[in-house]
Amino acid sequence: MKIQSQVIDRDNFKQFGRVLKKPLHEPMAKEQKFSFWSDLVNYKIDGHTEIGLCTVYHSDTPLKTVERHLYTPEILIPVDAPFVLPVIADDGAVHAYKVGIGEAVVIDNGVWHGPCLPVGKPESTYYVIFRKGTPSEDVEKKETPEVTITE
Repeated sequence: MKIQSQVIDRDNFKQFGRVLKKPLHEPMAKEQKFSFWSDLVNYKIDGHTEIGLCTVYHSDTPLKTVERHLYTPEILIPVDAPFVLPVIADDGAVHAYKVGIGEAVVIDNGVWHGPCLPVGKPESTYYVIFRKGTPSEDVEKKETPEVTITE
């Protein structure tokens, strides 16, 4: 199977989680040296959190495995390049979303997702934020039918 990625927005991603983009409305506070927007995205994590970095590399290999975390949402924030995030809907359909620099995505608990794919560069690094201990205590993996994802 081959699917085309789409630009992520609040509406097309809402079944999987939340999207943070620079707001179009006026900031809550604004002074000469800053503008501040409050409460743009909410999520709940029980316990301490951890922040990690993940670098993904361009590959022509199709998506074959996905993972999920039952006890925490996962927040992804691009550092140096956009990426494409593959996710699987409850009906088994695979979707792929482009997340740009200056955006963030919150993947809800229990959502199957694949490793991100770099866009426009051979590699992309992003921050990963979730409940402390998730990589060793809360990763469930499964195989999926092979899917090729295009930008």
